[in-house]
Amino acid sequence: MFAFGDSTEQRPTAEFGAVVKVLSEKKDNWGIAFWFASSNHLLGGERPKDLLRSTPERVRCAAEEEIAWQLDG
Repeated sequence: MFAFGDSTEQRPTAEFGAVVKVLSEKKDNWGIAFWFASSNHLLGGERPKDLLRSTPERVRCAAEEEIAWQLDG
Protein backbone atom coordinates (compact mmCIF):
# COMPACT_ATOMS: atom_id res chain seq x y z
CA MET A 1 0.00 0.00 0.00
CA PHE A 2 2.91 2.39 0.63
CA ALA A 3 3.71 2.41 -3.09
CA PHE A 4 0.36 3.94 -4.00
CA GLY A 5 -0.61 7.56 -3.40
CA ASP A 6 -4.00 6.68 -1.95
CA SER A 7 -6.57 3.92 -2.13
CA THR A 8 -7.93 5.15 -5.48
CA GLU A 9 -4.58 5.00 -7.28
CA GLN A 10 -4.13 2.07 -9.63
CA ARG A 11 -0.43 2.61 -10.29
CA PRO A 12 2.51 3.10 -7.96
CA THR A 13 3.62 6.67 -7.35
CA ALA A 14 6.42 8.25 -9.35
CA GLU A 15 8.46 8.49 -6.14
CA PHE A 16 8.20 4.74 -5.59
CA GLY A 17 9.21 4.11 -9.21
CA ALA A 18 12.24 6.37 -8.88
CA VAL A 19 13.48 4.48 -5.81
CA VAL A 20 12.86 1.09 -7.44
CA LYS A 21 14.79 2.22 -10.50
CA VAL A 22 17.79 3.10 -8.34
CA LEU A 23 17.67 -0.10 -6.30
CA SER A 24 17.19 -2.37 -9.32
CA GLU A 25 20.77 -1.61 -10.38
CA LYS A 26 22.01 -4.07 -7.74
CA LYS A 27 18.98 -5.74 -6.11
CA ASP A 28 16.42 -8.24 -7.32
CA ASN A 29 12.70 -7.89 -6.52
CA TRP A 30 13.02 -9.63 -3.15
CA GLY A 31 16.00 -7.47 -2.24
CA ILE A 32 14.04 -4.34 -3.10
CA ALA A 33 11.04 -5.48 -1.04
CA PHE A 34 13.33 -6.26 1.91
CA TRP A 35 15.01 -2.86 1.60
CA PHE A 36 11.68 -1.01 1.81
CA ALA A 37 10.51 -3.06 4.81
CA SER A 38 13.72 -2.98 6.88
CA SER A 39 14.98 -0.29 9.22
CA ASN A 40 17.63 1.79 7.51
CA HIS A 41 20.53 3.51 9.25
CA LEU A 42 20.62 6.17 6.52
CA LEU A 43 17.06 7.09 7.52
CA GLY A 44 17.68 7.22 11.26
CA GLY A 45 16.49 3.67 11.78
CA GLU A 46 13.15 4.27 10.06
CA ARG A 47 11.82 1.97 7.36
CA PRO A 48 11.84 3.45 3.83
CA LYS A 49 8.23 2.41 3.29
CA ASP A 50 7.17 4.53 6.28
CA LEU A 51 8.88 7.66 4.92
CA LEU A 52 8.18 7.33 1.20
CA ARG A 53 5.10 9.56 1.20
CA SER A 54 6.37 12.20 3.61
CA THR A 55 10.00 12.49 2.47
CA PRO A 56 10.40 10.73 -0.90
CA GLU A 57 13.59 12.61 -1.77
CA ARG A 58 15.23 11.42 1.44
CA VAL A 59 14.26 7.82 0.67
CA ARG A 60 15.62 8.11 -2.88
CA CYS A 61 18.89 9.52 -1.56
CA ALA A 62 19.17 6.62 0.89
CA ALA A 63 18.63 4.20 -2.00
CA GLU A 64 21.34 5.95 -4.02
CA GLU A 65 23.77 5.73 -1.11
CA GLU A 66 22.95 2.05 -0.64
CA ILE A 67 23.70 1.29 -4.29
CA ALA A 68 26.87 3.42 -4.30
CA TRP A 69 28.10 1.52 -1.24
CA GLN A 70 27.40 -1.81 -2.96
CA LEU A 71 29.22 -0.72 -6.10
CA ASP A 72 32.24 0.49 -4.11
CA GLY A 73 32.25 -2.43 -1.67
